[in-house]
Amino acid sequence: MASQLGACKEPEETLLTLNLPATLSVMEGTETQNKAQITVQLDFPAGKDVILTWNTLNGTAQAGEDYVEQPEVIKVIPKGSSEATLEVALINDNVYEPNEVFTVMISSLQNATLGNGACKITIQNDDFFIPELSLNSRFFKAEGPSGQSVFQVPVSLSGPADGEVSLKWSTSPGWAKMNEDFLPVESTPLVFQPGETDKKLEVTILGDDIFEMDDYFDIILTDIQGAVFSNTTVRVYIENDDDYQPELQSDGYITPDTWPGMELAWSDEFDGPSINTGNWTHELGGGGWGNQEWEIYTNSSTNSFIDNGKLNIVATKEGDNYYSARMITKGKKEFTYGRIDIRALMPYGQGIWPALWTLGSNISQVGWPRCGEIDIMEYLGHIESQVHGTIHYYDAGHKSKTASYTLSGNQSFHDSFHVFSIVWQENTIKWYVDYNLIHQVKDSQMAYDAFRLSHFFIFNLAVGGVWPGYPDETTVFPQTLMVDYIRVFQVEPD
Repeated sequence: MASQLGACKEPEETLLTLNLPATLSVMEGTETQNKAQITVQLDFPAGKDVILTWNTLNGTAQAGEDYVEQPEVIKVIPKGSSEATLEVALINDNVYEPNEVFTVMISSLQNATLGNGACKITIQNDDFFIPELSLNSRFFKAEGPSGQSVFQVPVSLSGPADGEVSLKWSTSPGWAKMNEDFLPVESTPLVFQPGETDKKLEVTILGDDIFEMDDYFDIILTDIQGAVFSNTTVRVYIENDDDYQPELQSDGYITPDTWPGMELAWSDEFDGPSINTGNWTHELGGGGWGNQEWEIYTNSSTNSFIDNGKLNIVATKEGDNYYSARMITKGKKEFTYGRIDIRALMPYGQGIWPALWTLGSNISQVGWPRCGEIDIMEYLGHIESQVHGTIHYYDAGHKSKTASYTLSGNQSFHDSFHVFSIVWQENTIKWYVDYNLIHQVKDSQMAYDAFRLSHFFIFNLAVGGVWPGYPDETTVFPQTLMVDYIRVFQVEPD
């Protein structure tokens, strides 16, 4: 009886095992969309439908960029079959790049047990390597002594190309003049042979012994073959490194009314009978002027006037009140860039604070310090041998950079005239006293945008303030800031 019962039992069902290949490599494809085809394998044919759910998972390959994402896809291996194919579409980008990886994973399975449930798929790059050609956007070269010197501009590829990379390059004058400051180059070929990654462009610089503005010229690349690129223009600045010694007259230093390669854009020689209102406006009033100053500014001829070819700004005291003058060129004479010379004689005394300076013409729109400020010269009357040059600007708040210059021996800026100058260009400002360099800023060191816009001049003589302190029993009035001239030179147009 027992044997007959055993013979009636149904045979036990054998449990299938399903596996994915551990790895798979597939070419990215270049012409049409390629596919990664992954074979799902049972160890023998299924006795009933096997149902699986699968998905893709990012690695270095990203869905939407390198392949088409497959989220929770259902696949059926029908009864009697032992395998099926999963497909993932690849995205061709025609960009040479490293091989990239993503994963196909089985997340659920019915009617079989799971062996290896993940397949790491490598997308093999099959695009031709096209290097990127790169070069810096600007370079700086000291002019050097009189004669010729060679300046090299490096050009590089991001990697060795399989074929030639070629281009042509030329120079284009800016402030620098062909055959005076550099030797021109026109459509000169440059070729990278297969495997080469670095070349140099060579330009001959012509040095001289003339004190001048920094010059610049451009190098322009054209007809670039076999490489991708983003920048095709290089600006080369030739930095003046020559000296100038101003003439010393009986009343102090003086500078010429012409400069090589420059034109006089504007000047006020103060040689008329009165202050030229076509150039200057008086700002009026007191209230401290943001520095807790004591003076009240007027347009009275007592506090500002022309005498013997000089502008006189005079600080006076009447009882407990102090009066002076503050003159601006806003809306009348405004400039961007140039060589600016101001010949002036300082007052003296505790609490006396003259300044020759500029503000950005857009101050009414953006306010201070966003407009920018260039203090060509500031002087504290109780330190008669020292002046200061400063730049004020906005960079997440007020910032400044300053330097000072001190006369040797027992000299005083009150004893004789001195020339206070700036050389202001698109990337740098230099401060000079009697053409001794005392300070320099560059656009690579600070937020410089405010100094690529127009500025107006301010001449004033303050009395008291947080920085200089206040007049005391030693301070004598009246005190006079005397200005012989202001001259603005700019580069001659081609």
